[in-house]
Amino acid sequence: MERVPVARKELDTMMKSNPHAPARIAMPIAALFATALVCPAADAFYAQTTTTQSYSTFIGPIPISGLSFTIPAASSRFNAALVTLSLPNLFLSDNTSKTVPMAATFQIVGTGLDGTTVANGGIGCDNVNVTTSGIKPLSMTLLVPLNGDTQMVMAEWASNGTSTVTTQTFASISAILVKQ
Repeated sequence: MERVPVARKELDTMMKSNPHAPARIAMPIAALFATALVCPAADAFYAQTTTTQSYSTFIGPIPISGLSFTIPAASSRFNAALVTLSLPNLFLSDNTSKTVPMAATFQIVGTGLDGTTVANGGIGCDNVNVTTSGIKPLSMTLLVPLNGDTQMVMAEWASNGTSTVTTQTFASISAILVKQ
């Protein structure tokens, strides 16, 4: 961003002609310095895929290809990662049940956390008569504590018992390292 210098004479004229100018200038500056920084420093990680992928098995969870990365160990600068999974172009098809609506679940897993799931989410239809759903976007965000070692963070297809779930065009996972 380029700074635009204001001539001293113009500033004096503005201050004299507008008695509220000093307050208008001082208030945002005071607010800026009084506000605690939520994220004083950050590093970011990002992975995306633009390939069409489907999952329709009862066996899982399995990684979603292209949606993983390794985050570093905790340090003096960072002790957590704000992880966001974005699957904006999901749809369901091929219902395997005549009595249960189509559905699918997803998870974000950190392998450095003993492989335990750290977030779950899902999409579904309300009606068993739907053969192909419309687009069902899904986003999940969570705070992952960093530990003493690097961690693989990945998105996974989780359980899916009633349909095929497909992601097309674009999906991503990202992390911003923060100090809490």
